[in-house]
Amino acid sequence: MKKVLDILSFLFILANVVISFVFYFTTDIAIPTHWTTLGQMESYGQTWMILLLAGISLVIYFLMVVSEKHHVINLPFKVKHEPSARPFVDKMLAWTNMLVMLLLLYVDIAVAQYVPLSMALVFAILLVICIVDFYYTRKIYQCGRK
Repeated sequence: MKKVLDILSFLFILANVVISFVFYFTTDIAIPTHWTTLGQMESYGQTWMILLLAGISLVIYFLMVVSEKHHVINLPFKVKHEPSARPFVDKMLAWTNMLVMLLLLYVDIAVAQYVPLSMALVFAILLVICIVDFYYTRKIYQCGRK
């Protein structure tokens, strides 16, 4: 499952970069830089800013991949039995990476104005990220406590 999530994360970030470059090189329209909570565009910026968004997404992706490779997470407790907790750490990082890349892809597609931005969908993805992180943090906490 972890491998599938890693592949999906990579595909999402690749799609993010491709969409940004396609939009930048084929369009001269301004991009939305701010939305209201109802999803209405409030302010606009220059087209090159979509490349900045793709760059920020790439940096976040690489930071998350490095965290995943080195099993680096910041927990509010000391892990008692690290070998039994490691699979849960890996799964939590893989799920979080995939969901964050999905969220960034959706925002990039909305900035490119291919789909309207739905704040309900953004908040739903953020809620799923919180639930997944809570679930795996609880599993990690229970390792070595039995």
